Amino acid sequence: MLDQVIPDSFIIEKFYENAGYPRYKKATNIYEGGCPICREGNSWGRKRRLYYIVKDNVIFCHNCGWSGSPLKWISEVEGVNEFQVIKEAKSVDHIFIPKDVEIEKEQNIQSLPGDCINLYDKAQIAFYSKDSNVQQALEYIKERRLDTAINRPKTLWYCKDDYIHKNRIIIPFYDENDILFYQSRKLDLKDKKPKYLSKLNAEKSIFNFGNINGSIDCIFIFEGPIDSFFVKNGVAVGGIQSTSKNTFTSLQEKQINKYPFYEKIWVLDNQQIDESAKEKTLILLKEGHKCFIWPKELKPFKDFNDICTKGMRDEITSHFIMSNSFKGLEGIMKLKLL
Repeated sequence: MLDQVIPDSFIIEKFYENAGYPRYKKATNIYEGGCPICREGNSWGRKRRLYYIVKDNVIFCHNCGWSGSPLKWISEVEGVNEFQVIKEAKSVDHIFIPKDVEIEKEQNIQSLPGDCINLYDKAQIAFYSKDSNVQQALEYIKERRLDTAINRPKTLWYCKDDYIHKNRIIIPFYDENDILFYQSRKLDLKDKKPKYLSKLNAEKSIFNFGNINGSIDCIFIFEGPIDSFFVKNGVAVGGIQSTSKNTFTSLQEKQINKYPFYEKIWVLDNQQIDESAKEKTLILLKEGHKCFIWPKELKPFKDFNDICTKGMRDEITSHFIMSNSFKGLEGIMKLKLL
């Protein structure tokens, strides 16, 4: 094919010349920018909908639907025939290195299991649009509102081929820019493995630790990560035992101690319908922790994700949690009255 004679460096140089506000995503080896063919309407300058997927040698626009080889794209946007493009490409004797452009920091992909797809990345989603397993994962996160939740992590993944975590949602535990830990959540009811699985031979870190900010002087500690998606400064420990007083791993202890002046409130599942959550809450109260006690009017809901899914909400306010949180004897009495 004619486009096989064009060097990658030439294609990339032309992409940076012709695409609007180009950017390279090193983690996925995909270039993205504004489409010079359709100009992307009102989104020009705000969104990047043009993608150059290097491994497939294809450029496509998610806005206007244009799709084709890099040779065809260069020919069309520059208004020359393909033989002129090839002639110019042969005259290039240097390696093009983009400068002064936005470069996305590389994700720590090695910390994830197997071959993973970022479900928040539009280019990857578009590429796997005909993959039924990936579509099932997308349907799950949309149904659970994990793609619009106020405190969602910066990425959310689907694992394609790992022996343990295959065909499961991968929830990354970030510490600022690095993924220190992860848990997977099954999608298929035929999956005989537990609903949640953790990274093997790794110490748990705090989920969404990198999302903590100073807008609220309180940290809300959930047991499972998904519920913390819906609360600003919501974090999660990835599970605690109802009979154990060791609520944090040593790594989590070091992380939480970085915020000594923030009030910490534990938010577990609905103690009115979950006996294990009630036992864990009682342990935490006796240890001196402040805990969210579920109001009686919320008895139909099992957790925060349940509230938001059924109520079509993306956020539960910190004020609501704080006004229903107690410690010490007051908290124990509130819990026993449920």
